[in-house]
Amino acid sequence: MSLEKLKQKDLKLGEEIIELAHVLTAKGLVVRTWGNFSRRVDSKSILITPSGKAYDKMSPDDLVKIDLSGSKAEVVSPGKPSSEMPMHALSYQLYPDVNVIIHTHQIFASAISLYGRSFPLTEEYAAGFGSDSLELSPYNLPGSSRLHKNMKATMEKSYGKVILMERHGAFILASTMEEAIARAELLEKFSREIFTELTGKESSWRSDIHLNFADEEPAKHSMDSKSKEEVCVYSRDPLIQDFLKSGLSTYLDDFAQICGPTVKDRRKRNSVVFDPVEGRARCYGRDEADARNVRAVLEKNARAAHVAGISKQKPIAGWEARLMRFIYRTKYSKVAE
Repeated sequence: MSLEKLKQKDLKLGEEIIELAHVLTAKGLVVRTWGNFSRRVDSKSILITPSGKAYDKMSPDDLVKIDLSGSKAEVVSPGKPSSEMPMHALSYQLYPDVNVIIHTHQIFASAISLYGRSFPLTEEYAAGFGSDSLELSPYNLPGSSRLHKNMKATMEKSYGKVILMERHGAFILASTMEEAIARAELLEKFSREIFTELTGKESSWRSDIHLNFADEEPAKHSMDSKSKEEVCVYSRDPLIQDFLKSGLSTYLDDFAQICGPTVKDRRKRNSVVFDPVEGRARCYGRDEADARNVRAVLEKNARAAHVAGISKQKPIAGWEARLMRFIYRTKYSKVAE
């Protein structure tokens, strides 16, 4: 095959990955830059989404090609791949029948990862997930080698096609794009059922992060302390009400990054501040879309905190939460811009 035809093939596969991201975004299973996706090109290479690029601004040329033929995965095209690339590369080597991998931070799958153990599955879910149990890969810092080693051990243990990542999200393997979407949706259905069973609370959520509830005020535009424009959106989500007076610690790693290590009634450098008198949270961003992303992560972490209360799981260590916030503010968010 000529170099031109090889390039055209990569671009076409890149278009498929971006379309997959758009579908998952529309279904509320991923938000903005969070999560990552990859596609097998052939037995020796894959394409993966780049680090920090919003899906609605991504083009096929942004996808990063990875060579798997050596002892270590190697970047062979311009661009910086997702920090979870080693996890994707390992999975393609362990699962010859897998052609598509999606890593999501979907709401209820992330929340039930705070249960701290695997879940036995009924026949319906076992068939959909490719395993008799939904395994949980132990927590470590995002993008770290220890996180990838934990995933390797979990995959070699179960060889299931759906794995929860503790305090982080889900890792889903499939033979086709359609199968990947179906598994992500099935996982969220299962996770909502488990959430209600564990907590006794309704598994309600914003079907669209742009949706305001009837009692929530419209977005407010203002200037921050550095005379830069910022936008505030409000949350009166029922599942944050328990934390408005006591504060909310970090149970999910993206909460630390996007919202702040611990959210209370003083903002400091956080993106969220609680207002217990008014019964709401104020969520800040550079623009309205950014502020709504902050709100989505806040509400997801509140659900994780409710599960942690049942399973007696402690918050992420303060120093880790502060480190993740620092890295996000100084590096990742600048890439995203």
